[in-house]
Amino acid sequence: MDRQGLVRLLFIVGSVFLAMTVLPKFFGGGSSSGHQPLRPESTVTAPAASRPAERVCDLFGPGFHAQVSSQGGGLKRLYLVEAKYQKDGRKIDLSTTPDLEFHRQLRFQFRNPAAGITDENAQLAFDSVDFEIRRTDGKSCELYYQDERVELVQTLKTTGRPYEIEATAVLKNKDGTPRKHALSVYTEDWRTDAETHSGHFSVSPLVTHVECVSQDGNATRLHPPDFEPEEFEKSEHFPKNATNSGDWYQPPGKPALAAVSNAYFSHALVPLAGGSPACQLLIEDRWDSKRFAAKDKDPNAGALYRARLAYGARELKPGEEARYSVLSYAGPKERRVLEAAGGGQHGLIELIDLGFFSFIAKILVAFLLKVYSVIPNWGIAIIVLTITARTLLFPLALPGIKGMIKMRELKPEIDALNEKFKDDPQQKGLAQMELWRKHNVNPVKGCLPQLASMPVWFALYTTLQTAVELYNIPFLWFPDLSAADPYYVLPFIIGITSFFQQKLMPMQGDPAQQKMLLYFMPAMFTVFMLFLPAGLGVYMFTNGVLGIIQQQAVERHVRRSIRPGGGSGSGDIRVKVVEDSATSREGQGRRDGENGSTDRRGRLLREGKT
Repeated sequence: MDRQGLVRLLFIVGSVFLAMTVLPKFFGGGSSSGHQPLRPESTVTAPAASRPAERVCDLFGPGFHAQVSSQGGGLKRLYLVEAKYQKDGRKIDLSTTPDLEFHRQLRFQFRNPAAGITDENAQLAFDSVDFEIRRTDGKSCELYYQDERVELVQTLKTTGRPYEIEATAVLKNKDGTPRKHALSVYTEDWRTDAETHSGHFSVSPLVTHVECVSQDGNATRLHPPDFEPEEFEKSEHFPKNATNSGDWYQPPGKPALAAVSNAYFSHALVPLAGGSPACQLLIEDRWDSKRFAAKDKDPNAGALYRARLAYGARELKPGEEARYSVLSYAGPKERRVLEAAGGGQHGLIELIDLGFFSFIAKILVAFLLKVYSVIPNWGIAIIVLTITARTLLFPLALPGIKGMIKMRELKPEIDALNEKFKDDPQQKGLAQMELWRKHNVNPVKGCLPQLASMPVWFALYTTLQTAVELYNIPFLWFPDLSAADPYYVLPFIIGITSFFQQKLMPMQGDPAQQKMLLYFMPAMFTVFMLFLPAGLGVYMFTNGVLGIIQQQAVERHVRRSIRPGGGSGSGDIRVKVVEDSATSREGQGRRDGENGSTDRRGRLLREGKT
């Protein structure tokens, strides 16, 4: 195998390694077969017979309609009302736990047992109280609760910005003795394993993760494999402290936000007032363990994706008050909306995970949005972005193309060496290296610049993969750029384009490798694109067509620069015929006869021009 073949093999092996190690974790991984060592959580409420009927309070803000439940004060429903976020005429509901009182979004809970809160010293007797809706006007809801221990007023109001609710809770100790509380504010999401399953090279947009972003911008993003039963033994990740009983993952640092997110949507909680909380994360497996031995055997199995802001314990003297305030963002991860969320002060743009090459992806995103502001069509914007990136990276690809052309010119000599040293691989390799040295050909030199451009292509892939701006956007025959082509037309067009691109490349190296690249690569791209978003397909097709154009342009330039008899042009190769021994003439004559040559007595030697 020549050096170029070795580099290609290493590149393929490296890509497969990354796909097997990085991507499964990025997309959520598998499911646990064991039981997580989680302690039961307290769910004390007033006796069912004495609880009033549930009521809801409606909030209408830019882009959303929320319903707040009187039972616990959490969000029972959260609809996105823009036409872009409707499927088949139905609004998307970001609330997946409407009937689970203790797992609703934006839920305030004041009894954290890790903080030493007991029934005897607790400010509130219940983990979830029944509020009275005292005031509602569509823009705000005021919830009120009181008993002999506490007076609690919880207010939720829209901020005038898209998808935002500001929630405030004020507690007053009505008892004659000091009372304690420890607030936790939750957001949660329920997803079945069937919803988050990714297969056939496709990735479900409902693959969900939990995350904390610290005030210095560091993001901790966790997926189901991070909560396997054995992971809870790591005390540095699951500490026991004044806000954590050891069940929750707690990254270091002061949090800017806690969130539960999937590919396109997120619900984030931002602390505003009341102290400095800890951000804590948990993905809790749920399945019928009485009927099924393992989670993957239960067809209804799933997980609760949970994030919370946990405040430390606080004791109130008789008549003393405590006030807490958080900002809730529940909506699509649109870049411009997130940049302005919370007045642009809380870093919600970090909810978009642009991967390892985020510094490059941010430049691509800015350019894509700029193009869209000029040409308001996302499909055309992707094409313009791809053309621009391919053009800027062309100087890095040029040495590789020229190197392959040189290798093709040397193919007769390489074939002769293969025949001469067919039983001595070591001598064949040395002879090939000497031939390349003589003509200033370095196969590796042409590959390295192309490898240097890979971060840009990975960043571009991530940019398009996470762009909610493409969600439900039609282009050409695609009903949705964020979904796969329903007619499977584009994947086969991409496969044909890839085949022609490989066919037009200068042929050199091992024939078996060339055959593999000619047929395997186009087939692989076709299979991949059957399930990937159409927006990525538009990029792949545009990139392939530009690759063919650039390849042909370089080929024509090189042909024009080569002159018979040794014209000018760096790196050109000329041919001359020299006499050789009788044995060499006889052997070469047979080969020339097979190649249709009229000269059966010579052999070809190549030498670089000076």
